[in-house]
This record gives sequence, structure tokens and C-alpha cells, in this order.
Amino acid sequence: APPALDGVSLHLPPGLRTVLLGASGSGKSTLIAALMRFIPYEAGSIRLGGRELRDYASTDVRRAITGMTQDAHVFHTTIRANLLLARPDATDAELREAARKARLLDWIESLPDRWHTLLGENGSAMSGGQRQRLLLARALLADPPVLVLDEPTEGLDPDTATAVLTDILHATHGRTTLLITHDPTGLTAADQILTLDDGRIRPALPCLSPDRISV
Repeated sequence: APPALDGVSLHLPPGLRTVLLGASGSGKSTLIAALMRFIPYEAGSIRLGGRELRDYASTDVRRAITGMTQDAHVFHTTIRANLLLARPDATDAELREAARKARLLDWIESLPDRWHTLLGENGSAMSGGQRQRLLLARALLADPPVLVLDEPTEGLDPDTATAVLTDILHATHGRTTLLITHDPTGLTAADQILTLDDGRIRPALPCLSPDRISV
């Protein structure tokens, strides 16, 4: 079979938010899997900080490049315990700050049990938007050098999806971020927007001047 990614050139500038648009089957999942060393790349080069990715231990790669993936799970335990999965030694102040950035803090503090509220299996006690914001807060708390957010609005209605994307772009300002989505709505605050189409990348919207985009 032909390769899922062919001739791809992608640069994630430090401190900038990159959005990668693409329909189902365009190669988005393969790209993420390669970046996080879940699958090997047969040709070409992936470099992290100027060093070839395959020269790092897999666990070190996934500490450096991680975040909110499509298989992220909300466990049947408390809000606090769910967030501490990202960083068990996080302080209460750090938990509050991550929740605040994800626009979840006011909701948490309105609950009778607050941080000790049980969330149900896979977040059944939450709305879809609250669940995605919890996963975002957990990703922000992990604080990786490269934050990956894979389809963070999957399954949400259009209004909720737009609100969550707005909050994500606000929360990730100044952070090296790769946001993968199929929906171009509400992305104008991103620093660069690219499209993955049939295994190749091209500019989608001129959010940066040409010398800031590597394609």
C-alpha cells in the first residue's frame, strides 16, 4: 500500500499554536502516532530539539510530546484524582490554575463536593463540554514541551465545540501546541493553520507571514 504520509514537511515553532486540519483518512492519526513514537517512520526525519526522534527513549518522547488524545479517558473517581493522573505531585494551586485556564474552575467550585465530586465512568456525570475541558486541564497540568490536542471537540454540538476551541486557543497562548481537528470553525486565533490532505501538508489560512511557516 502507498504510505499514509508522503512528502510531509511540518515545523512546530516554539511557543506557537499550530492547527492541522484534515478529513477522516487524511493521515492525521498516523502523523500523531509517528510524532509520539507509537509507530516507526520508515523514511525521512523527525527531529525534537534538533535531535532525531528515534535517538530518544520512547518514554522520553511521550513526556515531551503529549496531551489530549482521542483515547483519553475520564475515570470513575474524583475530579482531583482525574487531574492528578497528569502530574501526581501537582499542588492545589497548580490544579486550580489548570482548571482556570480550561474554563472549568467556576463549575468545579459550584459543586457540593467540589474537587471531590465523583465523575462517573468516562465522565458520565459531566456534559460533553465539561468532559473535554477536564481533559484539556489534565493536558495543561502535564505541561509537556509540545502539547498535542487530537480532535478535542469530537462528538460535541457546534456551539459547544466552538466554545471549547475558543477556550483551548486562549489557554494555549504562548505554548508550543499542535491542535488536530477536522472542523475549521473558530480557529482564527491560531498562529498557523495547515491542512493535511492525502498525506501531504499545505497552508490553509494565512495566520502567519510566509517566512514563519515551514511547509
